[in-house]
Amino acid sequence: MTTREGARILFPFYVIMSSPRPVLNINWIEFLKSLLFVFFVCRFEISETCVTETLNSLLPVLSKILRPLIVFYTKEEVSRTIPKEYMNFKNLRCIIDCTEFQIQKPKDLKNQAATWSEYKHNNTVKCLVAITPQGSICYISELYAGSSTDKFITKDSRFLDYINPNDKVMADRGFPLSVELLARHAELVIPPAAKGTTQMTSKQVTDAKKVANVRIHVEREIRRLKVFRILSSTLDNKTLRHANDILFICAALTNLQPPIVSNWTVDD
Repeated sequence: MTTREGARILFPFYVIMSSPRPVLNINWIEFLKSLLFVFFVCRFEISETCVTETLNSLLPVLSKILRPLIVFYTKEEVSRTIPKEYMNFKNLRCIIDCTEFQIQKPKDLKNQAATWSEYKHNNTVKCLVAITPQGSICYISELYAGSSTDKFITKDSRFLDYINPNDKVMADRGFPLSVELLARHAELVIPPAAKGTTQMTSKQVTDAKKVANVRIHVEREIRRLKVFRILSSTLDNKTLRHANDILFICAALTNLQPPIVSNWTVDD
């Protein structure tokens, strides 16, 4: 490698390290990942395939190291740091939602049917995400086939094992988990809905707005997760083998960012 090539590689590191506010930036991560790839190929004169296989072998290691950053906090820890806008929801432990990631169309017909999502009109994989009232990811399940229901994923992933008596779990209307939570002496908080042709009362409308105003934060946290290009693009069949490790790594890195909700203001 020539001096000019070396300078071309080192210059971006100089720019980043000389920044007056060194903060975590997803664009930098993506850039450095590409830079590292090119560096290995050029410096060690090895094939791109060899570099890819080596980096893929590191994914389980990184996933294991970073998983402790995803913490399901105790009820006391959550209540001690709960933002002011959640004061109407006493004993709220977490907010949950499911999200999907598009995948390459499987060759096997059974897998095509299993991963077909009627919601996305595409082949997808799906996971459950739970966040604290502050907005950090406190739980994320492994990936399931896109045809799996939200209720099935929530039960099969053993998320409910984390729920204690008197806890409240906030979700959308698509989570029919009242019975399961009641069995654990917990409560499901969802927006009230009109029954049949009957209009909602003014109190129901107000309650629905209160839930919607705070439940939106789980969607905002999921958007943060999908800032990672590898999750926002279509996962090919080779990448899909490492998808769970990639998901946990991205979720852990997301938790290193400032919280989307604080005790005083809401920040992006």
